[in-house]
Amino acid sequence: MRNKIHDNPVLGLRTEFKELCEDTKGTRTVAEAILQPGKGIPLHYHNDFSEYYEVLEGELKMQVGKEIKVLNKGDYLLVPVKTNHRYYNTSDRPVKFKVVIQPGNFGFQLLVTVLNGLARDGKVTNKGLPGNLLVFGYLSVAGGSNIPGIMSLLQPILNWFHSIAVKKGIDKKLLNAYYK
Repeated sequence: MRNKIHDNPVLGLRTEFKELCEDTKGTRTVAEAILQPGKGIPLHYHNDFSEYYEVLEGELKMQVGKEIKVLNKGDYLLVPVKTNHRYYNTSDRPVKFKVVIQPGNFGFQLLVTVLNGLARDGKVTNKGLPGNLLVFGYLSVAGGSNIPGIMSLLQPILNWFHSIAVKKGIDKKLLNAYYK
């Protein structure tokens, strides 16, 4: 990936990859992000990697399980594998934070890069999700993000959309268009 900075105007999120999993022999993916006021990422979990968050500037709210934590500059938090979590910014200023994915995960990098490209091209809903169900299923599964709770019943359908997207070559088209 040559372009390591990715803006998502819908989610109000700028992500800059500092270390890619392919650069660290799979040990980690490291990114710095800036999240605008009033924006956030929905509740989700990952089966294959943990996430370490450290606030560099501002205030970040994190929901981990059912608990809400407020992180300020210098605060950090580890979100273990298979733990429901989300982050959001309720302050009136942008928040800058670092996230370390361990082990490194190409799917996470792909999810961020492609989703942000789709958002820039106006191909996502107002909640930042792909409008095309095949693309949504592909990115959800490839990115390793899972929906918790009652919505988890949709996972088999997302898995099916993922397989159709791969059969139709949608994965390659997304990689060629956005993973540069």
